[in-house]
Amino acid sequence: MDKAFEPRIIAFCCNWCAYAGADMAGVSRLKMPPTFRIIRVMCTGRVDPLFIIHAFVQGADGVIVAGCHPGDCHYISGNLKAKQRINFLKGLLKQTGLDKRLEMYYVSAGEAYRFQEVIEEFTERIRKLGPNPLKKLPPPKKEGNKREVLHTELLWIFKGLGITEIQPWQPSEEEIIPGFGTPVYDPDKCVGCGACYNNCPENVIMLEDVDGKRKIRHYYWSCITCRTCEEICPQDAIKVEEGFDLTAFLQQTVHDDIELPLVKCRICGKFFAPEPMVKEAKEKEIPLELLDVCPDCRKELIGKELVELLGHRGL
Repeated sequence: MDKAFEPRIIAFCCNWCAYAGADMAGVSRLKMPPTFRIIRVMCTGRVDPLFIIHAFVQGADGVIVAGCHPGDCHYISGNLKAKQRINFLKGLLKQTGLDKRLEMYYVSAGEAYRFQEVIEEFTERIRKLGPNPLKKLPPPKKEGNKREVLHTELLWIFKGLGITEIQPWQPSEEEIIPGFGTPVYDPDKCVGCGACYNNCPENVIMLEDVDGKRKIRHYYWSCITCRTCEEICPQDAIKVEEGFDLTAFLQQTVHDDIELPLVKCRICGKFFAPEPMVKEAKEKEIPLELLDVCPDCRKELIGKELVELLGHRGL
């Protein structure tokens, strides 16, 4: 260990408890190592996992999240949500060793000595671990939405630490946090209408007509579990399941979901609609001449009928 090494620690502190405890520690002139920098947040529930990833990417040697004791949160359950996120991140980063550089503590407004103890304990831990190995690397460019930035920075962390074989990891029920999941299709119900594809706000779902078949796939890594696809599906054929797969997230895995045969237009021979959707329309007694013709040819037929009708009436 480098004897001259002094850690740089980021401490996200709740305004109502931990920050007040830190303030009391300062007013009480309690001696603490000058290794930490406080970022005050109104609630630890405001601490996004990306904030912590950013801190490590930018070279922080350790990160603390300090909030109210369970049951005392000013916003009822913000500290419990924060704890869940910390558990998620510690599991996510375990292979990198950064999980040891992250911790959450509970400190009330009147616990000045508790705050002093937390800082001394965590500083000593980081001193033993040494400097953050990522600080020698140039940080990656942050481009895209939050999910894309998270993917970029996580991938950069694993590559920067020389981890080429990423071990599979999925969070337990205690570790999983909202916002990660995947759509699951019921092949017996899906008719390939494309409602999920047309309404997905994150472009998670892909629809492609190739070689007389309609293929529906989705990007596992970008689903934010908004459940728009669930709500819009007229067949109740899709459900969003919460979960997280580290390997699939980092590799941007594409899942194949549904493959349906397409109906061929009897006039132009172009494939235009999935067979299950046409079959369902037949059951609703829609005229057959409207079902086996593609939209373009249907327009032409309707146009000809209008011309004949108007001509017959002498208009």
